[in-house]
Amino acid sequence: MTIEQVVEVPSATSSEKPLIANLAAAPLVTKGLPKVGLKEVKPPLALTSTNQPTDAIAFWLGEAGWAFEQDKLTTPKSDNSYYYLTKVLAKEPNNIKAVAALKKIVDRYYELLRSSLSQNKVQQARVFLSRATLVMPKHGQLASMRQLIDDHAVNQSAEVSAEVSAPAPATAVPAMRNQKLLVPTQLLDQQDQLLAQWLIRVAKKAHALNATMLIVAPKDDQVRWLYQTMNSADPEQRIRANIQHSRPARVEVKYLARKDELEVYTN
Repeated sequence: MTIEQVVEVPSATSSEKPLIANLAAAPLVTKGLPKVGLKEVKPPLALTSTNQPTDAIAFWLGEAGWAFEQDKLTTPKSDNSYYYLTKVLAKEPNNIKAVAALKKIVDRYYELLRSSLSQNKVQQARVFLSRATLVMPKHGQLASMRQLIDDHAVNQSAEVSAEVSAPAPATAVPAMRNQKLLVPTQLLDQQDQLLAQWLIRVAKKAHALNATMLIVAPKDDQVRWLYQTMNSADPEQRIRANIQHSRPARVEVKYLARKDELEVYTN
């Protein structure tokens, strides 16, 4: 008789042999019994899996879209739309959806740039232009964005220059005056000595008028030189001045007087 399942048992005595024969002939029931010494019958492997493999491209595109909706365009680091799109393009350089998403990021920066300029936030607009350039260095709108900033800076400079050139009328009693003294950018970059002498005269006069000052220039090194030059006017007294990064370079002086007391710089 053929035994389909083999059960290893110790050698049986003669009195136990009939019982063993009966076990061999009967169907083997393993449910609820220990599996020690039994060869477990495993079901055949499925030919196909119901679990689909992870699609990294689809995942990154989804993350990029979600970040874009939250205006996380190129920041914060490792969790922004541009970051996920670069991962897609590293794997599929010509992925149409990723390229289209990059263009949307530049378009969004264009909107943010125009909004910044409408609030006279030129430096912020420049940051948006820089980030748009990072995303797509050859995008056709970059030239338009740059031109918007340059035009706004020129208009802003003209407005301030007009204010600088228009002296306030004299009054019968002292009144608060705010003179905006334009600083020539070219001479500022050269740290011109005649310009330095004029700045020292302005600082000394401001001391005498008990004035407060605002020093304005677009770059850190320009602001630093203006402040240090004016502060050297009186070694025993520091000037009362705040600083600001903007255009055009100028010194704004507030003081109480019947007429404008400070000279405008002339070459």
